[in-house]
This record gives sequence, C-alpha cells and structure tokens, in this order.
Amino acid sequence: MRACRFRIGKSGRTWLFRTPLMFALVLAAGSCGKKMPPQPMGPEGPPQITGIRAEVVDGHVRLTWPIPNIFHQKKRPGDLVFVINREQTDLERAQCSECPPEAVQTLLRLDPDGQGPWTVQHNTVQWTDTSTQPDGVYRYWIGVMDRRERILVQSAPVRVHVASPPKSLKQVETHADQRGLLVRWDAPTSPAKTPDLQMAFLIERRQKGLDWEPLNPEFFQGNSYLDTSVQPQYHYQYRVRPVRRVLDADVVGAWTEGAFTKAPEKVPPPPPKTVWAVPSGDKMEVHWTECPLPVAGYHVYRRDGKTIVRLTSDPLKNPPYVDAKVEPNKVYAYAVSSVSPDAPYKEGLLSKWVEARHVRFK
Repeated sequence: MRACRFRIGKSGRTWLFRTPLMFALVLAAGSCGKKMPPQPMGPEGPPQITGIRAEVVDGHVRLTWPIPNIFHQKKRPGDLVFVINREQTDLERAQCSECPPEAVQTLLRLDPDGQGPWTVQHNTVQWTDTSTQPDGVYRYWIGVMDRRERILVQSAPVRVHVASPPKSLKQVETHADQRGLLVRWDAPTSPAKTPDLQMAFLIERRQKGLDWEPLNPEFFQGNSYLDTSVQPQYHYQYRVRPVRRVLDADVVGAWTEGAFTKAPEKVPPPPPKTVWAVPSGDKMEVHWTECPLPVAGYHVYRRDGKTIVRLTSDPLKNPPYVDAKVEPNKVYAYAVSSVSPDAPYKEGLLSKWVEARHVRFK
C-alpha cells in the first residue's frame, strides 16, 4: 500500500504543532482516508411525555399523563421532577401552532414520589389547575427537570379553553331487555335545536353498596347504551354525563343519575333457524345454521315415532352431528337447541323438526 505524504515547510513546523486545531488536521490527514464507524453522541434520547389528557371540570383544568420509564430509574428522590408551565392566551393565538409562547409562568414542580396537590395511580399523574378563569384560553407544557434544573424534555403544548359545560341531561332511564339493561337519555341540543353532533357521553354504573365504575373507556356517541355484562336479578344504577371536545381538552358536564333497575334473568339464545339431515353411508349427518348470538354449543334431538331422545350429552361447538344408530329406509326427525354461553348454561327452545329418510346407497 502506498504511504500517505503530508509535507510542510520548515518555517511552518513550529507554528503548526503549537496550534491544537492544526494538530487535529494533521491527525485527520494521517488517517489516510480510512473510514471509521459513526460514534454515538451520548446515551439514549430523553424521555417523551405523551398521552396527556386535558379536561375542563367545574371550571378547572385537570391534566392526566403517564410517568415515563426514566422516573423508575432514578436513584434519589428529587433527581427528576415534572415542571408544569402555563401561558394565558386567546383563541386566535391558540390556533397558531407556530406562534412562540409569551409570558409563560411555572405553576408547579411535581415529584411523583412526593406529596402534594396531585394524585398518582397506576403509573399515571393527575393534577388540577384551580387558578383558571371562566372562558380563559391556556396553553400548558409539561417538562422533565433534573437536579441541576435542566429541562431534559418538554411536551407539545396542550391547548385548553375553559368553555361553558354542556347542558345536563333531563333524565336517564333504564329498562330491562332480554340481553341485559338498556340505558336511554335525551341528548342536549345545539343552539339550532338539533342534536349536537360533537357531543359524546361518559357512562358509569354501580351495584347497591358499591362504587361507581366506568362502562365505556372511550367516549360514547348516541343516546342509548345496552349493558349486556350485568348479572341476572342484580340491581344496577347508571349515570351519564355529556362531553364536548374544544381544542385539545374535553369540556364535561354534570352527571345525571337514573334509578336502580333489576337485571332480568338470562334468556337462552334462540334455536337455529334451519336444520337439515342427509344420509351418509350407514349414518345420518345432522346440520344446522349457527346462532348469531354467543352460545356454549348445541344439543341435538331425534324423534322416532313418539319417542324423543337427546343425542348429545355435552353441547356441540359446531355442526354437524353424526347419528350412527339409524336403520336403513327409516324416517327420522331431528331438532336442535342452543345453550347460553354463561352459567347456568340454560338450554333454549327446540328448532322446527325436520324429517329425513335414511336411504343407503350401494
């Protein structure tokens, strides 16, 4: 391989090697064009704060966000804290994504391992800003600060308009349905006296003596909800609150509660609509259309004259059923029932009987 050459004049040698920058150039030239792999610039990237949820509740702004994994790696309390910054603005500037923030103030330094006006549950922080004003417009940033008060990362702005809440629902009604409990309400109307298409709802339920629990993790649109997860003969109460999306926040209204209602007994699923039987060698195959509702399986019955026998000891998951105890050239009648998918696994009504002659082809 040909050696690399780098010539300098005699008068420039002393100056050259006294200059750190030029000395680095000499080292670069001495590499003779060898390519080195890129070196990492540092440790892994900073934690990201995403999934921030903003709600306007009773005129205040409630912020909820997950805790990044880096907080679980810190060694001492206070090594990392959240910093919540806020800017008060107007609707026009709030729509401008390129407008720089002005007059930003720090509202809180929050250590999720410490005590303060916040709550931490299931690796999620929740804090409410009670210093907001009616009809105010704000932008919030949540940052992560280390012990040296350096901001490691900052979230995207969360825009909030403390708008008037939606109107409360007039009433919430609950009716027993064959499949569970049906909750109905009248949705608030827009100023044009028509249903507000931007309106969504939160639904919660409780049993007597127990706490409220959410039914829909996501917002529900419409004016009725069928709860099929109730226990038969138990009493349930439901409450519904309207929600309207404004900028990046959900403006929620007041809860409206319904009365306690007793859940009905579980109604067994309907039988198959169509049943048919065909000869298959020295056997008969019984087929049917499967039930559109969830079932634990099916029972098959055979009628021979006046005698009716259930051929299945346990419910069959799928058709067909093969009847091996048949005689040639004899007419048999078959019917099928459906079994409910949960305890007590009730069996429903029989389908219509279908007759078939066992014709054996040789």
